[in-house]
Amino acid sequence: MFRKETALKTQTKKAWEYIKKLFGLKITQIVLISLLILTVAPLVFFYILKPEPRNDIRYGVTFSNKYASQLDLNWKDAYIKILDDLGAKNLRLVAYWDEIEITPDNYDYSDIKWQLEEAEKRNANVILAIGRKVPRYPECFEPSWWRGLSSESARDKELYEYIIRTVMETQSFNSIKMWQVENEPFFPFGECLPIKKPVVEQEIQLVRALDERPILTQDSGEGGFWFPTYQMADYLGISMYRKVWYDFWGVLTKHAFVFKYPLSHWSYKIRAHMTGVPMDRIVVTELQAEPWGPAINSKLTTEDKNRTMSLTDFLSTIAYAQKSGFRDQYFWGVEWWLWEKEFNNNPTYWNVAKALFEKK
Repeated sequence: MFRKETALKTQTKKAWEYIKKLFGLKITQIVLISLLILTVAPLVFFYILKPEPRNDIRYGVTFSNKYASQLDLNWKDAYIKILDDLGAKNLRLVAYWDEIEITPDNYDYSDIKWQLEEAEKRNANVILAIGRKVPRYPECFEPSWWRGLSSESARDKELYEYIIRTVMETQSFNSIKMWQVENEPFFPFGECLPIKKPVVEQEIQLVRALDERPILTQDSGEGGFWFPTYQMADYLGISMYRKVWYDFWGVLTKHAFVFKYPLSHWSYKIRAHMTGVPMDRIVVTELQAEPWGPAINSKLTTEDKNRTMSLTDFLSTIAYAQKSGFRDQYFWGVEWWLWEKEFNNNPTYWNVAKALFEKK
């Protein structure tokens, strides 16, 4: 028994000496200090940069006359209800090139001008999206004749002429507070020919030459690089999606599936800091507030809709966005709320949003 205890003490002593020698090595000290920094730094970083929930959020909506019509809504009637019943005062509207210039050099701005006139009557604020790539799928809305042009330079020339004409036709509306030039132009989503950075830069320069109001460029809140897009303009628009139906370009799987982004509400502010984009220059232009499924939302089953936007998802997304720290937040899906209310006898989404707008 005595020998066993002596042997144990000897082994313990040797082990302790080895440990002291190990920790006395420079390389060990460097490794330990590095591990400590890697462990503590994110916590300190998060504590310093974590966003504070906002009570002064300026809510708005993106409205698409195309999408409203696809849902079998009378889009003009839907727009008036969004203004007068829902009470939206901040709007992102869309000038669709394929509707405005159906044939070359024949322009019809009546639909977007009507929207702007109604916004003006109610002292609403408008972000007007213009360009080739603008909100709603398939993302790009060039006239059919445009893609048949013989060269890239010819296509660019027609695009620039459209941008100039659109600004000149609509700049008299005081309701326009900001121009949006292109929508996620560098994010590879949608049925689009690639958009080159110099082309977007030229579009922005043309708008600046014609009007002094600020310009917003849009990037994906989940997958974009932010700063390269932001540096071309005055404000950055981002999306904020929680659950999507997507195949990720066929890289992950051949079939689409429901995917929940593993992003916390505070990750957006930290990302803004790390990419050098000021928080007060970021607008959440697409806050997910409708389902994303294998078909247009009016054709989805209740089960399919609930997979990405149940009422619980709707409320949790609002709370998530409130905690993100951004002041300007525009809902994506107002047309679907109205469809649910009028076609599916489900006014819940509409009424919840209405309560938010009534607070402002």
